[in-house]
Amino acid sequence: MAATLPRVLALSEWMWQLRDRWKDHFDVVGPRKGDDPLAWLEENGRGITAMWAVGHDPLSAAELDLLPDLKRVVVMSAGMDGMDIEEMARRNLVVSTTSEINDDEVADHAMAMMLALRRGLFENHQWVRENRWIDEGRAPMTRSIANTRVGIAGLGWIGQAIARRTVPFKSEIAWWGPRDKPGIAWPRYDSLVELARWCDVLMVAVRAHDDTRGLIDREIIEAVGPDGTLINITRGFVVDEDALIAALKDGRLGQAGLDVFEPEPTSAARWEGVPNVLLQPHVAGATTDSIQRVINHSVDQLRKYLAN
Repeated sequence: MAATLPRVLALSEWMWQLRDRWKDHFDVVGPRKGDDPLAWLEENGRGITAMWAVGHDPLSAAELDLLPDLKRVVVMSAGMDGMDIEEMARRNLVVSTTSEINDDEVADHAMAMMLALRRGLFENHQWVRENRWIDEGRAPMTRSIANTRVGIAGLGWIGQAIARRTVPFKSEIAWWGPRDKPGIAWPRYDSLVELARWCDVLMVAVRAHDDTRGLIDREIIEAVGPDGTLINITRGFVVDEDALIAALKDGRLGQAGLDVFEPEPTSAARWEGVPNVLLQPHVAGATTDSIQRVINHSVDQLRKYLAN
C-alpha cells in the first residue's frame, strides 16, 4: 500500500497548476476557485503542517485558527503583504521567502526604469517616430547618470543589489533603513526625509508590511522634488499614490517609475493625464529564469522540512 503523502496547503488557484510536478513528494491541497476558503479550512485544516504561498495570500488570525498544526510557511515571493506577520510570529511559525532569489531581476528592472526616465528613452523614441528629429532638430537634453545622487530606502537583498549596480555608473549612493547595517560601505541617513532631500533618485525597496504602509507620503515625495525621480519596486501601498499623482501633475515631483500599485491591477483611467511616469505591470522580478529558480527554491524548502 502506497504511503500517504504529506499535505501542503496552497491558497492560490494558479499554484495548483504546479501540483503534478511535485506529486511524488507532497500533495498540494486547498480551496478551489469558488470555494469559501474559511469553510474549506474548517473542514480540512487539521493535520496540515506546511503551506506553499505567495505574499498576497490571506493568512490572518482567522485562517491560522483553522490551521492548528501549521508549522512552516514557504512564501514564493519577497513581499508578504497579505499576511499577518505579527500573528505568524506569535504562533512561532517558521517563514521563509525568496527575496534573495530574484533580487537581481528586481534590481535590474529598477535600474532600467531609472535609465529610461533620467535619459528620456521613451520620449526620444517618440521624437524619432513622430519625425520631430527632422522637423524640429535635436531632442531636448536629459540628465546625466554619472554623479547622480541615488538614495535607497531599504537596504535588504534588493536594496543592496541596486546599490551594487549603481556603483559602475559613478553615482553617489546613500541609504536609509530602520536599523544600521555594520560593514555596509555606503552612508546611512538618520531619517528617510533627509535621504529624500539629498537624493536625485529615490529607490523604494523597503520591506512591505503594515509598518511601511504609506511610508512614502507627501512630505517624502516633495522632498525628492521637481527635479527628482521616485522609483517603487516593493509594494504599491508603501507609496501614497494619490499624493504621488498630485505631485506629478503639479510639478512638485519630477518623475516616477512604478512597478507596483494599490490595488493591483491598476486601471489606465487612474493614470490618464499624469505626466512623467513610467508604469510597469508588477513584472520586475518575473523572468523565465527567475520564476523557475523561485519555484525550485521554495519546493526545496518544503521537501527539506517534510523530510524531517
